[in-house]
Amino acid sequence: MADIGDKLRSARKAKGMSIEDVEKITKIQRRYLTAIENDDFDQLPGDFYVRAFIRQFADVVGLNGKELLADYKSEVPEAKPEEYVENSIDNKSERIKETTNSRKGLWRNYLPQIATVVGVVLVILVVYIVYTRFFTGTNQQSANQAENVTISSHIKSSKSKASSKKKSTPKTTTSEVKISSLGNNSYRVSGLKSDRTLTLGTTKDDVWAQILVNGSSVWQGTLKANEKHSVQLPENVNNVSVQMGNSVSTTLTLAGKKVNAHNATNPASPMTIRFTFSGHSNQSSQSSSTRQSSATTQSSTNNVNNQTQQNQQNKNTQNGQTTQNNTQNTQNTQGQTNTTQNNGGQSNR
Repeated sequence: MADIGDKLRSARKAKGMSIEDVEKITKIQRRYLTAIENDDFDQLPGDFYVRAFIRQFADVVGLNGKELLADYKSEVPEAKPEEYVENSIDNKSERIKETTNSRKGLWRNYLPQIATVVGVVLVILVVYIVYTRFFTGTNQQSANQAENVTISSHIKSSKSKASSKKKSTPKTTTSEVKISSLGNNSYRVSGLKSDRTLTLGTTKDDVWAQILVNGSSVWQGTLKANEKHSVQLPENVNNVSVQMGNSVSTTLTLAGKKVNAHNATNPASPMTIRFTFSGHSNQSSQSSSTRQSSATTQSSTNNVNNQTQQNQQNKNTQNGQTTQNNTQNTQNTQGQTNTTQNNGGQSNR
């Protein structure tokens, strides 16, 4: 009959387990397990531990520990008293069961209190969620209503402003400015109203320019690249001349209308653009011209009258002098006759 150690070793190998595997499960040190397989029980701390370790070893490798100890009772040393050894092994599990049961009993005792605490926490959480959603929804709704009221009032005020603007703004019919080409860079302008701006500019090249209104220079200078110069035409404008040193990149607008200011044949040569104004815009100038012509005519008439009067006076003066000379000549003739007669009388004597 094999020893108890050989039987345990064979059972362990049949399970495919190593000493380390048994050590991990039973928590028995490796040297004690090796001593049991070698039937070297003196290496164990005592007879009590010999029986306890053999029983645990047998249970792990698939053997019945109690039956194995009974079969090899003669080989395994017995501890004194035997009852203490048996009870110490069996009672470990019993004590564990009792401890577990006592802990379960504790959980059962405290379970109602735990359930009560959990229920109170859940009630508080539900109340908080309901409170938050209710007041948040109310505040959001009031904010949306206020925003809608603000938007609607803004829309109404905008509509009222737009309608008031439409009502207050009278519809006026304004004649557009017409610029007709007369040829040779000359144009006739009619319908000039409030916008009386003449703008000369250049895009990339410098250009010398001069603007004359009614024959008088109102501006002259050199425009740099991307520069413009604007002139407000007077109400009594009759003619305007725009003289440019070159027309390589010049631009010209009158009352917002673009006028050709480019000499396609020779853009580097000087160029002059002339405008003649007609229509309602120069009625005042025509009136002033008429008044000036009347004054000139009256002045000329007065000068002619004065000249006539002066000539008449000169004639009268000349006639008086002629009469006086004739009288003087007559007197001289009479004197000479008397002298002749006197001389003749003396000769007769």
